[in-house]
Amino acid sequence: MTTTPDSGSRTGRREFLVRWNGAVSIALGVVPISAALLSFETKSAALAVPAGLAPDPPQERRGGFPPPPAPADPSGQDKNAPQRIDPQTAKRVMAAKNEKEFREGVEKLYQMATELRDELAQAPKMNVLSVRMYKKTEEIEKLAKQLKSKAKGG
Repeated sequence: MTTTPDSGSRTGRREFLVRWNGAVSIALGVVPISAALLSFETKSAALAVPAGLAPDPPQERRGGFPPPPAPADPSGQDKNAPQRIDPQTAKRVMAAKNEKEFREGVEKLYQMATELRDELAQAPKMNVLSVRMYKKTEEIEKLAKQLKSKAKGG
């Protein structure tokens, strides 16, 4: 069983399309007229000025936009402004920073593992670890994963 749209929805669509086509055609007709009026106004304004008092010829207008600013003078730039960093220098700085963080992480990992080893040596021989030991192993594992990702370059 197939359903067909009722005639009311077809009529609504048809009315919408008629209105839309009318609005588009009106808008497209207004644009050339407004451009012609603008051109006519600038020509008539130039004719109304006496010959001896005519201003400098206008610069080429780009669709109503003002003329571009004058190019900047490199000697007039602020000397205290931060300079752009060379990409190779930035890479070296980041690599040095990552290496320092990696070394600090390895030291912390060594310290945590040593503490866990000492704590385990002092604990009585049982089949169950304390909650504190378990949490410390989780911290060690988390730090080791971070160091692994840094070693890969991430």
